[in-house]
Amino acid sequence: MSKARRRTRHPAAPPRQAHARPAKTPRHFHVRPYRLLRGLLITLAILAVPMAWLVVEERHARQLADLSVIGSGEPVVVQVFDQRRRESRRLRDNAEQALANLDRPPAWRVVNINTTEGTRFANQHLVGPVTLVLFDAVGRRSRVIEGAASVDELEAAFRAL
Repeated sequence: MSKARRRTRHPAAPPRQAHARPAKTPRHFHVRPYRLLRGLLITLAILAVPMAWLVVEERHARQLADLSVIGSGEPVVVQVFDQRRRESRRLRDNAEQALANLDRPPAWRVVNINTTEGTRFANQHLVGPVTLVLFDAVGRRSRVIEGAASVDELEAAFRAL
């Protein structure tokens, strides 16, 4: 004899009655257009501020590195700059403060010695990385200031141009 259990069979249940309401259709994921637009505008605003700042900084850096103003009828001060040297940063701060103290300051330019143009300029004028080269209105080199000079000394040199 087999040891299988016998199941008792129950009569089948009567079929259920259909609902009076029609069956619901599945809802698809739907993003409302204004939510999508709002998210896009927020993302754009978050990205636009740093991008605008970078563009302004790049333009400012290009303007400071433009040496075409030498000999254009106004005196020019060019700093040979190395951002890794503390003395070079101090000279730049002192020069910018001295220029701010003058009523009619000369044009201010900065060449980075770590670039090709900066190295070419420094080699052409035989100067080092912590140096200011002063040009008169005609474009002749009138003076070279080496090392981190004081604000008063720089003001006097700039006025002499």
